[in-house]
Amino acid sequence: MLIPMPLPLPLPILERLKLGTRARHVALESRTVLMDKDLSHTNYHQCLQRFFGYYVPLEKRMLASPAWHEIEFLYNNRNKTPQLVQDLCELGFKQHVLDALPRCNRLPELVTAAQLLGCLYVIEGATLGGQIITKHLSARLDITPESGGSFFAGYGHQTGSHWKAFGAGLTAFATQVGSDEEIISSANSTFKTLDYWLYPTQIQDNQQKDNQQDSQQQGIP
Repeated sequence: MLIPMPLPLPLPILERLKLGTRARHVALESRTVLMDKDLSHTNYHQCLQRFFGYYVPLEKRMLASPAWHEIEFLYNNRNKTPQLVQDLCELGFKQHVLDALPRCNRLPELVTAAQLLGCLYVIEGATLGGQIITKHLSARLDITPESGGSFFAGYGHQTGSHWKAFGAGLTAFATQVGSDEEIISSANSTFKTLDYWLYPTQIQDNQQKDNQQDSQQQGIP
């Protein structure tokens, strides 16, 4: 009598998210200038303005989602827009200048709770990498959380515990509802739209190079 082999246990949702978004995550990180050894104040100011232009409309869309009430408890007191406003004002930007900054209009779809959680996975996960950026900002530009670096500082010493709490909530939701694929798809969409917003020129240049290589391989002059 043949004994059937047990089926492998499915990977936890956080592990699936990490694996399923790795390509987008690596691509985005490869384009950042925030960890450059010659990072300038001008570069930093420009980066903050771009993040501001993405997070402001993104968080508005999140709050307007019909499913927001289902996962709101996971984002209480975690809004990032106030930190960006605080940092930019600390660095000398007036409110009328912030009001005039361009806003991203190519955002991920955030209709369902699963889509919201996929987006929040990216937003909350960024606070972990922000701890490394915070140290670099202090060493390179003498910028601290109190002097224009609060956005990347995240939750300070509580960043790790905040991430664990979010991860536990996301895992509980995915276990109960079983919408892993939708969560992963939304996370990738968030990475993609953020990447396009932060680094449009680099992406266009890469696409042109890829198109040229494809044309050469196909023998097209």
